[in-house]
Amino acid sequence: MADLIKFPVIRRSRHARRAYQVHRFAQSGGVIASRIITARDDVDAKRQAADLAAGDRAELWAGPRLVAVICAIENPIATSIRLLADRPPTGL
Repeated sequence: MADLIKFPVIRRSRHARRAYQVHRFAQSGGVIASRIITARDDVDAKRQAADLAAGDRAELWAGPRLVAVICAIENPIATSIRLLADRPPTGL
């Protein structure tokens, strides 16, 4: 029966654009600005988000999907990390 049903295929135009959200963060972690952009694909959206970041940390989202985190060299997310000592798990 499924072979008899033909579902219409809606093709996206090569000029179609998707909506993305760009969130810019201050060094303290608070949101400076949020903006909706449209782009052809993730690569185009990342380029636009990097331009909008203006030297700050920014996140690029496509709906619920995190596409990219843009960080400025002078504004890193972490300045150092250290390994924790191996400990047996507790309370599992």
